[in-house]
Amino acid sequence: MTVSTRLQSFYSSASAPYVLVVRLQDIRWLTGFTGGTARLLVDRRTQTSYLLVDGRYVERAEQELAQAKSETHVVAVASGETMATVLAQRIDGEIAVDFHHITAAQLRELNEEFHVVEESGHLDRLRRIKDAVEIELMTQAAAIADKALQHVVSEGLLGDTEKQIRNRLDAAMRHFGADTVSFDTIVATGANGARPHHEPSDTVVELGHGVVIDMGAEVNGYRSDMTRTIRIGEWSPEYAHMFALVREAQSAGVASVRAGVQGSQVDAVVREVYRRENVEHEYVHGTGHGVGLYIHEEPILSPRCTAVLSEGEVVTVEPGLYRKGVGGVRIEDQVVVTGTQCRILTLSPKELSCPRSLRTI
Repeated sequence: MTVSTRLQSFYSSASAPYVLVVRLQDIRWLTGFTGGTARLLVDRRTQTSYLLVDGRYVERAEQELAQAKSETHVVAVASGETMATVLAQRIDGEIAVDFHHITAAQLRELNEEFHVVEESGHLDRLRRIKDAVEIELMTQAAAIADKALQHVVSEGLLGDTEKQIRNRLDAAMRHFGADTVSFDTIVATGANGARPHHEPSDTVVELGHGVVIDMGAEVNGYRSDMTRTIRIGEWSPEYAHMFALVREAQSAGVASVRAGVQGSQVDAVVREVYRRENVEHEYVHGTGHGVGLYIHEEPILSPRCTAVLSEGEVVTVEPGLYRKGVGGVRIEDQVVVTGTQCRILTLSPKELSCPRSLRTI
């Protein structure tokens, strides 16, 4: 799908005559521009769009839009001009904006000049289904993360701190070709694993620990997302049982992903495993989410998810269990939804151990 095709779909996605797009990832998807500051004005009546950038990005914008074969016009915003002033030169009616993506100050400025209406979620819905190029970029990102994890685990984790492991993983992903990391890498060892979004600390990895590693690489804006729980030495029977349950739940969740399935059904399959063992209260988050230019996109696979999965969507399946004083286990794959099943992008073994596992991708 070209950026022009994407713009055409956005022109017809709602009725507001003018739309101001403010999220950079949305602007990138619609135009091909990758810079750090911009606004996109979309005129649905004339099917025309204008990329508003300051002097730092004009040349870059013109080059990137030409490379993307975008029909969007580049508009230079002069120093001292306000966004409202520039917009007023091209708007003679109400303007729509997604209130979730704009600050109160920006909204106040717009309201002083225009009749502002809310238009939420259209781009989120349009971006759900990925084209072949987008899927290929995420496949590359997943392969880089796989390679980085294998490299770091093979070097050994025992005796290192969470921060040291995080730093090695991030460096390895960049070394193997990532533009950057998808998000702040999580490394949680021992009891710290009971915190799903633990920030790496100076805690040292010891024998008997499980090390939860949640990581991803970014390639040309598109992201991967994977979690593995690494065995260090011998686990206690209690922790080994937790791992076995998560492994079963995650496998069941992945097997349930296919076109036509409601997101809440995938979540329910996972929870059924935990409910059987009376540990559902230790599962404190949803089962997955969409991935693309953002690390968390629609749909969100949770008990409340009414969205039906479609072929071409890319989602995660990431159940976990978290027990205070014991630790946590999480296993996550990133998958592409197909007609009858799904295709897994994250290929690292689920049962990695340190010293080095003999298993390879």
